[in-house]
Amino acid sequence: MQLTETELFCVGEQLRSEALAIAKNFASARETNDPKLQQMYTRIADRHRNHYEILMRQAQNFAQQRQF
Repeated sequence: MQLTETELFCVGEQLRSEALAIAKNFASARETNDPKLQQMYTRIADRHRNHYEILMRQAQNFAQQRQF
């Protein structure tokens, strides 16, 4: 399956959005003194990191398929 240029652009944008969400939530976790909020922000950042890794794996799979 081939992705169009528009679809590739959208995947790139989503990767950037997930990376930003990771950074913002980790920053919020560091800035608060409330342990419950720190845990919540860290959990949210981890969830976004998981999304980022899934998207990255899919993008790499598509890139490998294009090479063949």
